[in-house]
Amino acid sequence: MAKTTLELAQEVRKRRDGLIALRRDFHRFPELGFQEHRTATVIAERLHAAGCEVRTGIAKTGVVGVLRGDKPGRVTAWRADIDALPLTEAVALPCASEKPGIMHACGHDGHTAVALTMAEILGAHRRELPGTVVFIFQPAEEVFGGAKHMIDQGALDNPHVESVFGIHLSTQHPAGHVAVRSGPAMASADFFDVVIRGKGGHGAYPHLSIDPLTVAAHILIGLQDLITREVAAQETAVMTVGQMQGGTKHNIIPETATLRGSIRTYDQTVRDQLVERLGSYASRIAQAYRAEAHIEMQDEGCPAVDNPAHWAKHVHDLAVDEVGHTCVHQAIQGMGSDDMSLFLKARTGCYFRVGIAHPDRPVVPHHSPIFEMDEAGLEIGVRIGLRTVLYALQNAPMPRT
Repeated sequence: MAKTTLELAQEVRKRRDGLIALRRDFHRFPELGFQEHRTATVIAERLHAAGCEVRTGIAKTGVVGVLRGDKPGRVTAWRADIDALPLTEAVALPCASEKPGIMHACGHDGHTAVALTMAEILGAHRRELPGTVVFIFQPAEEVFGGAKHMIDQGALDNPHVESVFGIHLSTQHPAGHVAVRSGPAMASADFFDVVIRGKGGHGAYPHLSIDPLTVAAHILIGLQDLITREVAAQETAVMTVGQMQGGTKHNIIPETATLRGSIRTYDQTVRDQLVERLGSYASRIAQAYRAEAHIEMQDEGCPAVDNPAHWAKHVHDLAVDEVGHTCVHQAIQGMGSDDMSLFLKARTGCYFRVGIAHPDRPVVPHHSPIFEMDEAGLEIGVRIGLRTVLYALQNAPMPRT
């Protein structure tokens, strides 16, 4: 498919209105992880119409579309996550969520629309397409549950995928800009519960009880010492407690208390160290107060997103061809996480960012009820996505470095 940059841009421009309409449809009808039934139905219908072989029900609501070109080439994949967040939208957009308490506040509606538009463009040119493109629509990224199950259920097999790519739309960059980074680009994530058991009783007689809330408070404050005094200063790590739960009434000392939080880092050794020390630290602090504490780690976590240097360079160069040097940046190492990392552990490839920030408005973070995007960024995502896929189809994957 020997399309020039100009020809690809013109092809995408013809589909701009449809691309935006598709994103707005997904935005209007958001669905939480493993509940993306309507979303999956729309995806499957569009993939069928584009000439893909379609598999549904992977990891419950995941969809895979296989587009086989008529010319010989490699096998590469493009991944898009499809789930929304449990938030109530606070922006009166024309396409605002029609589901109370659920909204697309991380750009997954845009990821899905970009991937489908890429499939439709490549499907319209399958006679010229050199190789096979596998489009992976993954559920439940927000709870780190979808990627592992899709991989386990064969999303990267039959045909055997050699490389995998994807984008994350970003409000940290204006529409029209791209950011890519080699090496660790997003942090690992592990979620934990520290469950503390004491001895309940009357608030007027604390000496007759063992207060688990007091223990929880001391564990909470001391956890930061694990970062500042046990992790090397040149490493990056974050440990955050997002919920402290316990008790039912003003004057009752509860039997139990729970701290819920997350650990994020870029280095696997640091990750393992913090998980191990969290358990022993909490247990021993609890013992000092005659209580007990144990750690429950969630099964679903993910390693850091790690982009091989050669693929990051190719994506950078392809992006420069599309939007120019001044609009392509080295992405910062964000402490956010994404289970795209599991696809990149299974195969080589690259995960990069495409800007969607409005140039004349304050930056609004992802996962915010006032999240919104400049839809001009969607077209850039499709253009660079197509260039990346076509390059991968015609060039052998290099060893991970």
